[in-house]
Amino acid sequence: MSLIQYLLLFLGYTLFLYLNNYNLIYSHIPNNNNQFTIQEIIDQQDNIKVQFGYKPENIKINTLTDLNFSVLNLKTDEHIKNFLARVVVTEGSELFGFDNITVSDGDFSVKHSFVNYGNHQVILRVDTNSSIIPASFNVMIPFSQLPSSSSSSPFLVDSDKSKLDSDKSIQNSITYLIIGIGVLVSVGMVTILLKNLKKK
Repeated sequence: MSLIQYLLLFLGYTLFLYLNNYNLIYSHIPNNNNQFTIQEIIDQQDNIKVQFGYKPENIKINTLTDLNFSVLNLKTDEHIKNFLARVVVTEGSELFGFDNITVSDGDFSVKHSFVNYGNHQVILRVDTNSSIIPASFNVMIPFSQLPSSSSSSPFLVDSDKSKLDSDKSIQNSITYLIIGIGVLVSVGMVTILLKNLKKK
């Protein structure tokens, strides 16, 4: 293989690793000295326990929050391994989804930036080889965090909302650009390999 082929292969592999880990960070739910509340859902039928916690516990609007999950065998307290997960965060009429999360060791987390005060739902779906387990958890961001000079509305003012939408749009554009480059690199590699095969 030529130097260009090695570089294309390396670039393609790097893009694959980046896209495969986008928006996903594996972790354990540490709770030393009961620093935050852990919510728990128990599924007696499938013998599964799902734990959920978030940090920081005092969530700040427009700041990334770690949503941590741990999926355990109810009887042995060992982690359930090798399953797919989906997380949906509800904020009023808006839904924010994290799809096709591959979990190897039972613990995982996603990062989400809440944009509104009030009560929100974090909905988890766990797909194992033998069952599908749904779970729903509450996240409360109290109105008391509102500065005294701000509006009484629990929602963001239009300027803050448009700035957040703009940031998300830029993030999505970068992701699509990286995916496009990955596709072009793949097409280039296939073309070079086909030319080499024809020469032989």
